[in-house]
Amino acid sequence: MWVLTGILLLALILVVGKQGLKIFLSLVGGFVVLMLVIMLIADEFNPLIVGSVFAVGLVFLAIYPHTQNQQIRQSAIVSTLIVLVVILGMAIVAVRFSFSQGFSIEDTDEIEQFILPVGVSFPQIQVVVLLFSTLGAIAEASIAVSSGVWEIVAYQPQISKQQLLHAGQEIGRKNIATALNTLLFGFFGSYLTLGLWMIQLHYSLVKVMNNAILVSAILELLLGILGVIMVVFVTNYYIIWQRQQLNKLDK
Repeated sequence: MWVLTGILLLALILVVGKQGLKIFLSLVGGFVVLMLVIMLIADEFNPLIVGSVFAVGLVFLAIYPHTQNQQIRQSAIVSTLIVLVVILGMAIVAVRFSFSQGFSIEDTDEIEQFILPVGVSFPQIQVVVLLFSTLGAIAEASIAVSSGVWEIVAYQPQISKQQLLHAGQEIGRKNIATALNTLLFGFFGSYLTLGLWMIQLHYSLVKVMNNAILVSAILELLLGILGVIMVVFVTNYYIIWQRQQLNKLDK
């Protein structure tokens, strides 16, 4: 692990210079934040409050090192936070009606030697997991759209609102396609062994669709895709509004 970490740091520095060090430090910061979240939840702090507060910190860590442009940062951060609030509400509803929290029967061998009454809310933990699992894709899409749209504004200051919105949507469509492939490949790669398990043990369709692990994974995938789609539109409209405010100040 340490060797791969060193290779990652070296590659980042060789490719993007000093900016690579900032990106690496943001990754370390994200890891520290996740450890703090785990420790606080284990100490019986409210998972929803802890997850929501630290999600904001992860958003800043995910966005700030990637650009020095203040307008791009503001657009990406605000848009990402707006979408995360919506995703949080959707995750609460999804967990409430899917009953996908906690451990499934496939986890029995790993947990049978532990004490199961751990004193934490598994539905709330599941909501935090869904929130964190979508955060990276949403922040990445927001940065990409924000960077592209503001670059267009820089080269074409007189571009109309409709033209800028259309250009932003075109950028967003490409990012949605890329994010969709990333999320799908991640889904299949992460749960390939689970699929083989189900095939080898001849799970029925009903049993497959009611498997807690699979349902949780599908929720992560769907919320991630919905989050990326939403953040593309939110970012575009927020930049339009932001540009109007800047034009008013210039006048």
